[in-house]
Amino acid sequence: MRLNSVIVVAFFILEGIGSFVSSSMAQISADTAKPLANIVIFAEGAGFIPFRESYRINYETSLGGIPIEVAGGFCFPVNSFLSAMFDVRYKRRTAVYVPDLRIKTLEIELGVRDYLEKEHDKDLRLYGSAAILLARATTTGFIDATSDGNSPISQEVSKDYFNIGLGLGLGIEYPLNRMSALYAGIHLGVYFADPISTGGLGNIGGLTVGLGYRISLGD
Repeated sequence: MRLNSVIVVAFFILEGIGSFVSSSMAQISADTAKPLANIVIFAEGAGFIPFRESYRINYETSLGGIPIEVAGGFCFPVNSFLSAMFDVRYKRRTAVYVPDLRIKTLEIELGVRDYLEKEHDKDLRLYGSAAILLARATTTGFIDATSDGNSPISQEVSKDYFNIGLGLGLGIEYPLNRMSALYAGIHLGVYFADPISTGGLGNIGGLTVGLGYRISLGD
């Protein structure tokens, strides 16, 4: 019951933000607004700062030995001013004090992304996004297991944690040409389920600071 209520509240928040962005962009006159591209594909690498102090102390982000996360997805227009967004984020955290303990998180982001100002030739452009976050965090480690109390063997075990939350993004984009651009932005992820008081291994909301590249497919 609690999770259902959270989902309803999150969708109302997302709908309100999307309506606000859409109405704001609608104020740009038709003769100055440029139609959005049919499909925009983007990818980024980013640094992740978790909100929970326990995660900052006990875990570190490590993807191929580098403290980053990766993300990618696509957008497509739903009207002249607003784009629907599908984004996937992946991060891997390893325990500092427990050998071979790691948390892999896959986040799916469903929402809207749009520009917050008119396009200017060869100039920076502000964009924003709002989305529902659906996450699965898998904790994996090793335990000593035995069936008779003797001769324990090391066995890998894992557990999945699921969560739902709200993601907000803000950044700037610089066009390289008519079809592609570089962007830099921040992303805020807040989760509502699996509180830290009951374990919270799936609740790794935080702030992401990233650099990315996007390319448009069609005008």
